[in-house]
Amino acid sequence: MSYSRFGREAEYAAGSCLNKYGWAVFFSRGSRGPADIVASRDNTFLLIQVKSSTKIPKIRGAEIQNLIHMSKKISNSYPLLSFVHPHIECNLNDNSIIFGNYLINFFILPQWESVNFLK
Repeated sequence: MSYSRFGREAEYAAGSCLNKYGWAVFFSRGSRGPADIVASRDNTFLLIQVKSSTKIPKIRGAEIQNLIHMSKKISNSYPLLSFVHPHIECNLNDNSIIFGNYLINFFILPQWESVNFLK
């Protein structure tokens, strides 16, 4: 599987997981903007950059800053980073979500605090 296909599949997994828990999910075309996914529920917006890897995902500081900057322009929005891995038990934390063959974690920025917005 190519890196871009795995990345797109990871975005779909994160979005599908959110959708299953009542979030309206919108995907960025081509994943070129600060957010790969915008999710909304009850007037709350999640701006999500998805990173996927079988090892440690790579993210540039500028990507984080752009996502935070975008969030400051939208009321009731939260910038999130989502790490999506093939189901690997060693990366579990209290907020980890197992969804199909993937382990998904969401982190709110800039605090890098693990969060669970599915509740």
